[in-house]
Amino acid sequence: MTDKLLEKFMTVDELDNVVGGAGYAYFMKREDGKYNIVSATDELTPAQIKGILEGKAPASLGIAKSIRTNFNIGVSADMLPAIKQKLDKIYKGCTFKEI
Repeated sequence: MTDKLLEKFMTVDELDNVVGGAGYAYFMKREDGKYNIVSATDELTPAQIKGILEGKAPASLGIAKSIRTNFNIGVSADMLPAIKQKLDKIYKGCTFKEI
């Protein structure tokens, strides 16, 4: 995993402070073969995920302040296994969904 990509992730300690259990990660495949990924501390709808990726404020999407989100844009397919492993570790269990 590149250093630039790692910088976009919250540290394990940061997430331990806000996450009380399992998380959710949503993968959207782009036309260029890369992925946009949104992870959250609670389940989100496809519309909420797309809104986050468009830069909309979480509150305007009906996402409670208690739900923490993180996103990565333009991730290559070969990086997905490492990202899934990291998210599973960070959230202490993660549900992965492709939308």
